[in-house]
Amino acid sequence: MSNRIEFVGGPYDGHRQSVPSPEALAETVALPVNRNIFRMLSGLPAMAGARTTSIAIYELEKADDCVRYFFLGATSAAEPFAQT
Repeated sequence: MSNRIEFVGGPYDGHRQSVPSPEALAETVALPVNRNIFRMLSGLPAMAGARTTSIAIYELEKADDCVRYFFLGATSAAEPFAQT
């Protein structure tokens, strides 16, 4: 299994991230969405005052040699995410 995960769909679509152990990844992740996140992912420095606008929810899928997080949806950063 690869030590890189890929994000499919949503605001992180196409992002690939190295991880020490794919087996230890969370089944579901909630990631902040704001201008700084995308600046840092692009190698640019963070900006002051960039507020989180939403939370992106991704679910893990493990297949043969591929580990991916698929976008489930997003919620406002002002509203708590309700899990069912």
